[in-house]
Amino acid sequence: MSSNLGVIDLHVHPMLKTWMVNHKFWKSHNPPGFMFPPCMRTDLDALMDGGVKAILSTCYIIERGLLDDAPPLKFIQKLYPRLERMFSEEPDDMCREQLNLFKKHLEETRRLRGDKIRIAESYSEMQRIMSEGKIAVVQSIEGAHVLRGKIENLHDFFNRGVAHMIVPHFYPNEATFTVDAIPENMPLRKLGLLNRKYDLEKGLTEFGREVVDQMLEMGMIVDMTHGTPMMRQHCYDIARGHAKKRPLIMSHVGVYRYAPYAMNPNEKDIRAIADTGGVVGIIAMDYWLKKPEVHSCKEILIDTINHLVQHGGEDVVAFGSDFDGFTGPPAEWKSPRDYNFVRELLLKHYTEKQTEKFLNGNADRVLRDGWGKA
Repeated sequence: MSSNLGVIDLHVHPMLKTWMVNHKFWKSHNPPGFMFPPCMRTDLDALMDGGVKAILSTCYIIERGLLDDAPPLKFIQKLYPRLERMFSEEPDDMCREQLNLFKKHLEETRRLRGDKIRIAESYSEMQRIMSEGKIAVVQSIEGAHVLRGKIENLHDFFNRGVAHMIVPHFYPNEATFTVDAIPENMPLRKLGLLNRKYDLEKGLTEFGREVVDQMLEMGMIVDMTHGTPMMRQHCYDIARGHAKKRPLIMSHVGVYRYAPYAMNPNEKDIRAIADTGGVVGIIAMDYWLKKPEVHSCKEILIDTINHLVQHGGEDVVAFGSDFDGFTGPPAEWKSPRDYNFVRELLLKHYTEKQTEKFLNGNADRVLRDGWGKA
């Protein structure tokens, strides 16, 4: 593999699995090619085998609304002490705990496996780690509910080295309203649960506008994934009028053309994101890639990239797998190891230069321009 064709994955969740299920990042796992939330997909061996050179490792604190909408989860939480605490303690405290625990987990990984992976707390540090042939871990947060409506929490997380935040998630929070991001074919939905109504005409709150403005000001990448169309429009408007020109992104989605869900960006969104210098990260999840769902990504992956290039140009394409989130991956792309399949597929359809952009170049530019000082 060419050293230029390493991967920057904009959205993975090993932090969640090590914290909640106590999986060991330094051990090799063999996950199935279908949705199985207890498994672990992102481990050191999988990243090295797949030629991944940097990940945005995302802290996610499950929203308490899930308990209200799916009461059976109250029984499951008894099996996982940290899950029970997640629903009872303050989300900002739980987020700090998860971030701190993963740092310790990576320290143990280096002790057991050698100095192969490190946390980067700035863009220059990320570049240095990758130049040494190591994997860079960039810290990320999913869901502004962890801020608890306090802008000082945003600054605290940024000062801890968090580079990026997905402002919305499954449920409306103090900052924004959200789309329905829980697939209709989930077993709990078939039982009549998780059927909350979502208002797509609502976007950022006043606090949310302050959050986005402050993120652009200090250099924390604004991610609109899970946001309503109105929320996305509010972000475009704020970014266009901001003194510091920063990229906006959607890190783990399909496209509306092939999977017409409100979660996925349409042609207007793709163009607007490209105009900010941002990217659309392609998710490794059948449901969001194609409707009706197909358990293969050989064709839809190329169709999705072609659509992104058509409406946003070559610089808008990136990857955000969402491995170790609650996802059902394609058969050929079920862990970071399978970036070898993705790489080979891209090289059959695009030049090496284009493939480099898609796998790492565009994501690297977003981190350069969006993280820290403008």
